[in-house]
Amino acid sequence: MVFAAPNEALTRAEGVLAADPPPLHASVAHQVIGIWQRDFGDTRLALAHLRRARDLAARADSPEREADVLATLGVALVHSGRTREGLAAFERGVARGTGHTRARVLFRRAYVWWVLGRHKEALEDVRRAIPVLRQADDVIWTARALTLRATVHLALGSVERADADFTAAERLWDTTGQEHDKADAVESRGLAAFRSGDVPAALRLLDEAEERYAKLGTPTFMLTIRRCEVLMAAGLAPEALAEADAATAALDGIGGQSTRRAELLLVAARAARLAGEPRTSLARAALAVRLFAGQRRTWYETHARLVLIEARAATGRGSGRLVADAAAVAERLAAFGAPAAPEASLLAGRIALGLGWTADAERHLAVAARSRHGGPPLARMTGWAAQALRARAAGSARGVLEACRRGLDVLDDHRMTLGASELRARATAQGAELAALAQEASLVSGGPRRLLVWSERWRATVLTAPPTRPPADPALLSGMTAFREIAARAEAARTDGGRPVPALEREQRRLEREIRSRTLHMRGGAPGDGDRFDVGRLLRRLGDGVRLVELAVLDGRVHVLLCGQGRVRRFEAGLLAEAEREAEHVQAGLRRLAHPGAEARLPLVEAAGARLQELLLGPAAAHLGSGPVVVVPPGRLHRVPWALLPALRERVLSVSPSASSWLRARDTAPPPGGRQVLVRGPGLASGGAEVTELAGRYGVRAGGAVPGAPGPAGAVPGAPGGASGGPGAVPGLAGAGRRCGKSETDGRAVAGPQPTGTDREAGPATRAVGGSGEAPGPSDAVPGGSDGTRRPAGERPGATAEAHRRAEPDPGPDGAGVHPARAAAYYARDVSRTTVLEGDAARVPRVLRELDGAASAHIAAHGTFRADSPLFSSLRMADGPLIVHDFERLDRSPYRIILSCCDTARFASVGADELLGLVTALLPLGTAGVVACSAPVNDEAVVPLMLALHKGLDAGLSLAEALRDARAALPDDAVHRATGWAFSAFGAA
Repeated sequence: MVFAAPNEALTRAEGVLAADPPPLHASVAHQVIGIWQRDFGDTRLALAHLRRARDLAARADSPEREADVLATLGVALVHSGRTREGLAAFERGVARGTGHTRARVLFRRAYVWWVLGRHKEALEDVRRAIPVLRQADDVIWTARALTLRATVHLALGSVERADADFTAAERLWDTTGQEHDKADAVESRGLAAFRSGDVPAALRLLDEAEERYAKLGTPTFMLTIRRCEVLMAAGLAPEALAEADAATAALDGIGGQSTRRAELLLVAARAARLAGEPRTSLARAALAVRLFAGQRRTWYETHARLVLIEARAATGRGSGRLVADAAAVAERLAAFGAPAAPEASLLAGRIALGLGWTADAERHLAVAARSRHGGPPLARMTGWAAQALRARAAGSARGVLEACRRGLDVLDDHRMTLGASELRARATAQGAELAALAQEASLVSGGPRRLLVWSERWRATVLTAPPTRPPADPALLSGMTAFREIAARAEAARTDGGRPVPALEREQRRLEREIRSRTLHMRGGAPGDGDRFDVGRLLRRLGDGVRLVELAVLDGRVHVLLCGQGRVRRFEAGLLAEAEREAEHVQAGLRRLAHPGAEARLPLVEAAGARLQELLLGPAAAHLGSGPVVVVPPGRLHRVPWALLPALRERVLSVSPSASSWLRARDTAPPPGGRQVLVRGPGLASGGAEVTELAGRYGVRAGGAVPGAPGPAGAVPGAPGGASGGPGAVPGLAGAGRRCGKSETDGRAVAGPQPTGTDREAGPATRAVGGSGEAPGPSDAVPGGSDGTRRPAGERPGATAEAHRRAEPDPGPDGAGVHPARAAAYYARDVSRTTVLEGDAARVPRVLRELDGAASAHIAAHGTFRADSPLFSSLRMADGPLIVHDFERLDRSPYRIILSCCDTARFASVGADELLGLVTALLPLGTAGVVACSAPVNDEAVVPLMLALHKGLDAGLSLAEALRDARAALPDDAVHRATGWAFSAFGAA
């Protein structure tokens, strides 16, 4: 009963002892309390009760009872780190017991052998126990023995044998009421799924087991260890580290098992190493080694030594001693039959290569390379990494590229089993070394074209696979609705009261964890080759007029691959680290320029843009030609405002996560009908004036498409007329705020009222854009330059829309006719099919219904980027946040989408070179072009930019062309110029 209903068993055992029972009954009661304390509480109390149970069994003159207690005591002693005493207790228990009782003792000793990592002895004891338990028709203990044997098989890499035993045990558990053991069976199936490479199933089963344990009040330290292993395999090492450290603290708080503490330290050390924290890994691993050694757990001690050596190597401590230590660990792991043995051989070979010991390196790498032909995906990747290093040491660039190709193919197949875009993105980190080796070999021997191919091979690969739609899971849908409601209430409380409500924030975090957990359970489609990148096809699509600039990073330096005019050229630029620092300075400058009165900073920002150009483009800047430019940056440079660079400032400019992504966007056909959606979220300082004026332009009232209906007057609702700013303010920008809803440091909403000029809730806009109270018609002019003149939308000095169209490249012999953005038959902007959603109509379910399959969408709302959880980045709607997970439910996202919101072009850089954020979620779902913002922007200055952008689109321009002309049409002051630079066009529409 102590496992079926532990707390009830404890209460009843204490009741037995209170009744002054005879020694035999008292022995049973003390044993139950000892088991409860051993597994759920303080091991010191457990040992006291179990020793008392042993003595009472001896007084009762019951050898069978004494043998059973000795087995329980032996387990507790081993878990408390007293391995020698524990094994001695088992020897006495085996000698005292007979028949059925001895079989139970052997099963528990087999468990202890497994804890100690002595798998051969564990299999021997459990094989002796199972026939006797079956003969006695002991269903519960037979099922436990089968589960244990399966677990030992998994530790030795025998997944098929483990599956057979787990299946047999599960059939037995179904006939019992042992809820704890049933939960343990679910946990074990999760471990088996993980060992077979099925990460989503492993996460789902472990989460189910955790729910079952929670109902029983059972601590879950072993489950935490297993879950951390799965999280690391999924690329979520920082989360694994946090969970392991939290579990260690909880275990220490209750005086829990020393064995579990050592295992938690080991998993924390591995997670810290994978998370890029070698010093933390070093500390955790060193302590784990000491604990395992004291517990006589050689299997685990050897694994901990492997992590310790990896951490030392990561801190730059390569030496001959380290090579010898890694080799010795590899030999011991191989002798144990541990699947981690190839990792140790790879480590020894890698360190030896760093020291120039090629003969030693070849010996160790050859051993590691044997794993490339079999086993789980990550083990095969280890083998291919070793093979690639062998080829590099032998000077065979061809061998390096072949090994890297085969290894990344394994990773691709593994990633395709993952349904969640986050897991797919993070899993690419496991191929970073292979990709870097291939790029290095390409640079040395293959020329710019081959380097471009390998740069594309591992860049933004998540966008190359069809997305997996979230399941129609009622629990997931209700969770998302509840999350939206709680988030809206928390936001309202912060806005009204000026301080957060802890209870609401805790519930919001809980719901976030639940939503994320359910999405991580999604399985991907079957592995497939996908579309391989073709340089020739790219060059044909680019033609003679367009240049594509792909930035590759090798050994910390930026290499520019300039594609166009039928060739690929390579230029060397600056250091990536310097470019990242400069980009951060530019972002800080743009944030300051969002406020009136910061004009003095404009020259500093422009100078920083010139420095960025030198670092990122170098001599390639002089070879861009005069036509459109597509920039493909690495993930770590996603925050660069590319329009600020002098060579790109006056160009038709678009950004793409990869050249492959640009090609797919360019080939994406727009939906027929030209349906467009305008959305205005709540709480905007300008009232979302551009939506109001666009609705008036198209003659549509809010809430639906009404052909010919008179539109609003164009003035922002509630705006009393003009207002003047303070000293140094830009005319018409007094009180303007930024389209941001949260701080970028921790992802939480900013508490309390914000000063004027720093947040969109500062109040309504105080002037109608364009200087009149009327909404401009389709042929009206938009604000011009600082000279006060007005130019038609889409026109700038020295360039016309027609000139831009002439610059469009010939699609080439494999093209499908004209550029999709020019396909007027498909993409005529039909104003009679325009829907405006604002006020209570701008609720998430309605917004998603209207966005699905639309030709174009414009959303003006507060934008929030969540660096801690990028897929919870959001746009604020009437009923709460519209998050990335919501967009992933669309059958087809809008062909073009304009996000007139702060921080919508910010991303989290994860994995090898992947980006997680709103824009990258839209691109695989059918969106061919996005306009989004990478910084906080001045709310009022956005309005003329957006109106001019739509003028260009109405004239038949692409998003990139319209955005370039819209920037040129803005007033020539610091606030408007910074606003224009903050927005970028993504894709090819």
